[in-house]
Amino acid sequence: MERFAVKPKIYFGPEPMKALDALAGKRVLVVTDAFLASSGLLDRVKARLTGPVEVFDRVEPDPSLRLVAEGVAALRAFRPDAVVAFGGGSPMDCAKAMCWCGKERPPLWCIPTTAGTGSEVTSFAVLTDTDRGVKIPLVDDGLLAEAAVLDPGLLDGVPPQVTADTGMDVLTHAAEAAVARGASPFSGALAERAFALADQRLPAAYTGDRTAKGDMLYASCMAGMAFNAAGLGVCHALAHALGGRFHLPHGRLNALLLPQVILFNAQDPRAAEGYSRLARLCGLAGNPRALAAALTRLRTRLKIAPRLPVSAGDLREALPGLIQAALADACIPANPREVRAGDLQAMLLEIGGGA
Repeated sequence: MERFAVKPKIYFGPEPMKALDALAGKRVLVVTDAFLASSGLLDRVKARLTGPVEVFDRVEPDPSLRLVAEGVAALRAFRPDAVVAFGGGSPMDCAKAMCWCGKERPPLWCIPTTAGTGSEVTSFAVLTDTDRGVKIPLVDDGLLAEAAVLDPGLLDGVPPQVTADTGMDVLTHAAEAAVARGASPFSGALAERAFALADQRLPAAYTGDRTAKGDMLYASCMAGMAFNAAGLGVCHALAHALGGRFHLPHGRLNALLLPQVILFNAQDPRAAEGYSRLARLCGLAGNPRALAAALTRLRTRLKIAPRLPVSAGDLREALPGLIQAALADACIPANPREVRAGDLQAMLLEIGGGA
């Protein structure tokens, strides 16, 4: 027996912020970062919250276990009726972990301000153990939000390079979900639609087109629903390992890894057919090699460097720890093809050290 479920209610279309009227009069803790807290965008959220509001704005990229502990303390002190996560993947992951670790577990509302992680609809939260220099993906249905509010207007000021990095994350989520071991007809439909839409609209979003940015937000959400049901794979496992060690943007790491991951996984016949479907949906020749080549061209168009910005010596020194972390990552079991240490080493050396 298989299962497919989507918990968060998704609010989108004209004036999606009206959904926050459901929290009127309630005690709300907003989890965000210092930049968004002072940017003026947060005022659009607070204007809908008529009850007591407290803002936890200490979130930093790659939220740490220590940060989550601070957030749980703030949660216990304020005792909110609901938590609103406002921002990209880091504020959402931090807020999800805070609610999950707290005793009361207040309902969580997620409002993404970037189009990439899909965290607003997933049971994943990625935290960083700064003592060990590794990323830890938490996976539990208790991490699912109550609601997600998709407002494309919040993406207006996102810089082109962030749009590029997060957009490549969308494509990676969709590509990995499409061929993951847990894929089903339902997750597959979401993954394929998300991939085709992101492939079509990312270039325009990168140049600032507002409608295209909105399409990327919807593609990100669909890709999140897809991989939450189907799983991810070796691309994300390696990106988590590299991100924990070198603190590089997650989507950029996926962009470096995805073309060669596709060629590696395509040796599995079922994965090859899944990649071929994605290629055909994008107007390409129906084979994995065409898909990998197109992603490489897109990466170049988005001005993403083809190699890691670390020295070759630093990469070689880190290889044993990176391989160990990737093999232990929660994303590995869903990969369509068995992965060995030697395979991971070859992939890491392929993107090398460009610094």
